[in-house]
Order: sequence, then structure tokens, then C-alpha cells
Amino acid sequence: MKTKLILTGLLLACSLLNLFSQERLGMFVETKRYLDANNNTKFVIDYQVPYKNLIFLTRENTFFAELKVTLSISIDDSVLVTKEFTNNIGVTRKHDVTTSNKSYLDRIALTLAKAGYVLDIRFEDINSDKSYAWSYTTELISPDEKISDLELLSAVTPDTLFYSQKFQRGNRIHLPETSGFISREVYDSVYFYSEAYNVTGFDSKAVLTIMQDDNSVLINTYRIQKPSPYQQLLFPVSIGSMNPGQYIAIVEFTDDNTTYSRSYDFVITEQQDQQYFIFSDPDDEFQLIRYIASPKAAGNWKSMSKEAKRRYISNFWIGVAGMRNQSVEEVLKIYRDRVDYSNAKFSHFARGWKSDMGRIHIRNGVPGDIDGAVESLTSSDETRFVRKDYQIWKYYGQNKAVYLFVDIQMNGNYKLVYSKNDEQESTLPDWKKYLGSDFDESILNN
Repeated sequence: MKTKLILTGLLLACSLLNLFSQERLGMFVETKRYLDANNNTKFVIDYQVPYKNLIFLTRENTFFAELKVTLSISIDDSVLVTKEFTNNIGVTRKHDVTTSNKSYLDRIALTLAKAGYVLDIRFEDINSDKSYAWSYTTELISPDEKISDLELLSAVTPDTLFYSQKFQRGNRIHLPETSGFISREVYDSVYFYSEAYNVTGFDSKAVLTIMQDDNSVLINTYRIQKPSPYQQLLFPVSIGSMNPGQYIAIVEFTDDNTTYSRSYDFVITEQQDQQYFIFSDPDDEFQLIRYIASPKAAGNWKSMSKEAKRRYISNFWIGVAGMRNQSVEEVLKIYRDRVDYSNAKFSHFARGWKSDMGRIHIRNGVPGDIDGAVESLTSSDETRFVRKDYQIWKYYGQNKAVYLFVDIQMNGNYKLVYSKNDEQESTLPDWKKYLGSDFDESILNN
């Protein structure tokens, strides 16, 4: 058996060196080669830029960035073609423009008849003037080689209109991970993709081997039972049990006793999630979360580990920020300020943020109106009850919520006895007894 070893594209280390030596626009560019139906080499150039590396401008509650792309094709120092276009990138959630886990992905595909062309691409963030230059000298795939380059995919999903059809293969969308970095915190599995051409054997096979430090970590075999002019090779890889570090994926395709090989370097990272919280005690934070979200949230809270609780809390604040089109830091500041205000104004026998007034203030903020002064708003029915002070808080937002607090124990610790237009609060059945028979209920209207 003879073996042909065919080297692929650029190694990951070289890609990273090229990326960071620019010190300009941080992004990733990668090229793969495939054969078309006429055995011509098709070059696929994927480029990926994290949203946080672009400058977004706000327009009509949407965030926009513009990435200008200039492609030149030359040979022997003579420019043959220059093409320019702009990627208009729109994002609706403010949090997405600052996160490390969101990026813009696009693809350029072209077919060339001979080797030696030089592809130069310049990427420019129009809003910041930062740019990145990429260059590649073309080498063709010979039909005799029978296998395409190896591609790393972060996801294989059903075909939907959400993704560009540039990434469609058959009825599936293949999303490339151009960076070569795979986070175990983000992905449970990835895929390696290649194509076999002009298969003549009746029991051909492709074997994927994942190696780290010269040790085989995973072996996956794909068999082709009959001759075929074209065959997709898709290898799912579970990464949950793989240690962080650098790996090499090798696909060896054997047809008629000849083996063809492709390789791909990639890195598995164990991303340390940034933690977002207000209180050092996760249980206090969960009580705060219940003020804001459904009381039924995380029914298994007590059985969670401390690390799981922290992840739940961080994901909660990230979700709130996304819904409000704010950064997580902005959201946390709002609620920290409300907690501090509640502690300053409503603390009595417990911290103010745990009081009824503190809970409502944390959820809704400052009321639109507080009806009357505490000193003058007292019940005059002294025959049955001692005079009780009360406050009525009214909010003028979408729900027009109303809350009635009564100083039942006459110690300044007001209790919520009546609420309207807030499904998370309840009204005491006998709330009227605290107010006297002359209480005018019409002042509760909003």
C-alpha cells in the first residue's frame, strides 16, 4: 500500500501569528479547497470577526457595523481583478456587541483554473478605520488526490432562512469555526468535514483520528460501500471529555489500496466564564432574582452546587441585559443602586432590600407618584384600631401597578397589604381593616 500525504492550507499557529502581528482589526480568515463537478478547484474563504472587535453605531434601536471587503486577484505582480463590497452587520441586542461569544461570519467562494494566483483581501471596519490584510497563493487539488481539505464545523443544523445559503450543503447548514478555537463551555461537540472524489473501490473508508501529543484521543471510521464520483464525509466529535490543549485532526481516505490524508490543527479551550452578581451569597442573589423574574425560576435551586448557582445567576443577568438592549454592567448598576437605596431608606429589623417596599422598589424603581405625605395619610377610625400610617405607590408604565403599604406595627416597617396590576404580588383578604371605614378607595385608582 502506498501513501500520499497532502498538506492542507495554513496551520493554526501561522494563522494566529499573522492575525496578531497586524495589531489592527482582530479577525480570523481561513481557506479550504474543494473540487467542483468538472474537477476544477473551488476555493472557499471564510472570515469571522467577533462583534466586540467592531464599532457599532446605534440607529432606531438597532446596532450597525460596516465591514468593507476588497478582494484582488493577481499573478506575476499583475492585478487581474479587484472587487469591493461592504458587509452591513445589524444587531438588535446591545449585549451581543460586547460579548466574546458572538461574531460575524461570511464566505467568499471562487473557482480558478490554474495555480499561482495571489488572493489579497483587505478588511476594514468603516466606523473605526481598523483593518486587516490577508494574502494567499493558490494551489490546486488534483483529481487524482481524491480528497478535499479538512474543515472544522461548530454546528450542523437543518436548513433555515436564518443562515446564509453560502453555508448550505444539501438540506443542512454547515457553520465553520474559522478561528480553530473550540470552547468546552460553549460546545458539547463539533464536526470535521471533507469530501471524497472519484471513488472507485467497493469498500473504501475514511478514518478520522484526533491526536494530542502523539497520542490518539479518538478514532472514527466512515465507510463507502460502492464507487461514487462524490461523497461527503462528516465526522461528529464529542469534546466534553477532551482536555484543553492543542490537537490535530487527521483524515485518511483509502481507495483501491491508496491512502490520501488531510490534517487540521485546532485548540480546545476551557473558557472561564465571567461571573455577574450583586451579592456574594448566591442564595441572597436568588431571592433578588425572584423579585424580578418568575417565582418558579430554578425549582431545583437547593440541589445546585455553588458553581452551578453562579452560572445560573450570570446567565440570568445576561438574559435581562439582552431583553433590555443594555450591557450586563449597566443592568447590574441599576439593580445595585436600587438595592443600596432600599437599604438606606427601608431598613428596620432586616436589610431594606428584603422588605416589602424594598422588593417593589427593586423590581420597578422609583414610583411615578406617592400619594400624600406619610404624616397626613392616617386612618381616622380610632374606635377599632390605632391610627396606622400608609403609603400608596403608583407606577405609570405599561401595567400601571398600584401598591398600598401600611405601617402595621407602627415601627416604620411598612407591609404590603394591597396590590393591583402585578401578578407577582397578592392582596391581603382583610386589607381594609387597617385603613378604617372612612378610607377613600378611589385614591387607589391609577
